[in-house]
Amino acid sequence: MLTLSNRSLLNKTFIADGAFSLLVGAILIVDAAPLAVLISPAATPLMMKLLGVGLFAWGIFHLATARNGGPVSTAARVSIGGDILWQVASLALLATAYGSLTAIGIGLVIIGIIGVADFLFFKLKGFSRERAALA
Repeated sequence: MLTLSNRSLLNKTFIADGAFSLLVGAILIVDAAPLAVLISPAATPLMMKLLGVGLFAWGIFHLATARNGGPVSTAARVSIGGDILWQVASLALLATAYGSLTAIGIGLVIIGIIGVADFLFFKLKGFSRERAALA
C-alpha cells in the first residue's frame, strides 16, 4: 500500500507526476490517430505516439526516482528543468502553429501548460523545503 502521509512534498509530487504522465502517455499511444485529428490537420498519429512514449518514459523516471523516499537532488533538478522546457516548447508551439491547431488542440496545449505549471510549482516548493532542511 502506498502511504502518502509521511512522504515529502517533493516525493508526493514525483509520484503524482509519474502516475499522470504514465496515464496520458498511454492514452496518446493507444488513441494516437483520433487525437491527431482532434489536435490539428498537420498532426500525425506518429507524432502523438512519440509524444506518448516520451511521456510514458517521463512517468517511469518520476516513479522510479520517487522510490524509497526519493528523489535525489539531481533527479529533482532534471525534472524541474524538463518541466521548464515543456513550458517553453508549449508556448513556442502556440506561437508558431496557432493557426494550424484546432480549438481543441489549442485547449489541450493550454491545459498541458497549466498542469505542468502546477507540478513545477510543487516540485520547486518541495525541493526548496528539502534543501532548507539540509542547511
